[in-house]
Amino acid sequence: MKRLFLLITMLFPLTLTGQVKEYNDLVGKAFDALNNENTPEAIDFTQKAFTWASKRGDTYRMVIAKSTMGYIGMQTRDYEASYLNYSDALTYLQKSDTVDLYNKIDILQNLAIIKSRYSDYRMAAAFYKEAYETARTYVRRYPELAKENGDLSFLIDLPYFMAMQMKNSGDYQGAGDILLDLWEESEYKGDTVSLARALNQLGIIKLTNKDYLEAQNFFSYVAFNEAIEPDTRAMALQNLGVAYMELGNFEKAEKWYSEALALKLEHSSARSQFITLLDYGELEFKKGNNTAAIEKWELALNTFDKLDAEPDFFVIYDWLQKAYLQIDITKAARYGDLYTSNIRNWMDIQRNQKDNPSLQAFNTKIDQVLSSRREKAEQLALIKEYWPLGLGVVLLLTFILYHLQLFLTKQRRVLIEKRVREVRAAKAQEILDKIRRDL
Repeated sequence: MKRLFLLITMLFPLTLTGQVKEYNDLVGKAFDALNNENTPEAIDFTQKAFTWASKRGDTYRMVIAKSTMGYIGMQTRDYEASYLNYSDALTYLQKSDTVDLYNKIDILQNLAIIKSRYSDYRMAAAFYKEAYETARTYVRRYPELAKENGDLSFLIDLPYFMAMQMKNSGDYQGAGDILLDLWEESEYKGDTVSLARALNQLGIIKLTNKDYLEAQNFFSYVAFNEAIEPDTRAMALQNLGVAYMELGNFEKAEKWYSEALALKLEHSSARSQFITLLDYGELEFKKGNNTAAIEKWELALNTFDKLDAEPDFFVIYDWLQKAYLQIDITKAARYGDLYTSNIRNWMDIQRNQKDNPSLQAFNTKIDQVLSSRREKAEQLALIKEYWPLGLGVVLLLTFILYHLQLFLTKQRRVLIEKRVREVRAAKAQEILDKIRRDL
């Protein structure tokens, strides 16, 4: 949030000119209201800022207002409204005279995050791809500015996020290719952060493909590398526990879950702790320890309570229902109702999103842009690959046409000469006949 507000204040410094100052004041008041958790007031100020810009035909300030609305939606987890506002911001940005590549990257990233929330991983990957292409242009045009602001990380983060969405959509080959490239590049540069992330995700792909031993190799490289940050090592330890649990080695799985949780309690977010407790409870449930499983899962719920924003976590309600069936039928029913309610709400949101004509039209537009770019890229690739052969064919055709032209010219000359001789012979015969008549 601080970075977005800083960006806005940098783009639109408060000046003494009344109209621009009025707009900046409205945006500033919107952020003040959001800081004070007064969402309705924040939305009202931002809407007024958008109306101000719209009346004056100032498309770029319309972009900033719509981006702010999108940001407010993200903060309040109103992802449907946020998606529509960011989509509008992108549309206005494309119409604006000001080329703001950084803002475009930010908008595309947020659109990707929202799509991922609704499990539309293919579209999320497409947004990340577009953001990555924009980032490459941004870094190429403004290398010093990108370096000064720490924006070179876009070139690593965006393909990584794109690979994660591709993995989630089932495109393991595509995701694996990107991660392997990141692995090689991070090793070459000595970038342990990117290396750990890439290896962790490669391990997850192996885990999904049930190649548990190979997955353990990837996770172990990260988990036991002291040069890697402890929160990242904790993730690898947890994944290592999952691999051992899938192999049926519950003792080793519990060891790694325990170590992962200890690191996460000190270095990681509540959400990350929730994930480990979720898996830890599953391990206890598989061992038949329902009471221990319930303790882990209820601790998870007390640790992280924003499940409405995490559809993949609703499963904890279903598991608690099953664990309580033999212990407390009332609690089992309550957790069953929570699971049903959350899933129903999530499915309604997805259905509304799919049925929304604006979203569908925007999705189609993005698909067309991406398709067009892919076609152009393929054409360029073909030209690069086959240009020597193409040049040879062109030269050969030129040679053939040249000699064909020479041949036709020669034949035409022969025909003309023959016709001239015939005309001369006819004329001579005519003169000869006339002479004979005169005689």
